[in-house]
Amino acid sequence: RVYASDERPIDVNAEVRTGDVVLVPYGWHGPAMAAPGYDLYYLNVMAGPGRVRDWLISDDPHHGWVRTTWEGLDVDPRLPFTA
Repeated sequence: RVYASDERPIDVNAEVRTGDVVLVPYGWHGPAMAAPGYDLYYLNVMAGPGRVRDWLISDDPHHGWVRTTWEGLDVDPRLPFTA
């Protein structure tokens, strides 16, 4: 799902499969999930006009609290994923 705010609305809810691409022009995106027993690979690519590109990452104000629940947890031993 791609969504934003009342001030700058966008609401796209799409099912994606292998080989699909979803454009997130602004706002927030998520969740990304796979059914039990299936792998999920999520790739973020930064693109656009201009010479300088900055990651302007921010949490949706309604869901930012989730990040605080990660404190003190062990890092997943599968990370970083390398071939």
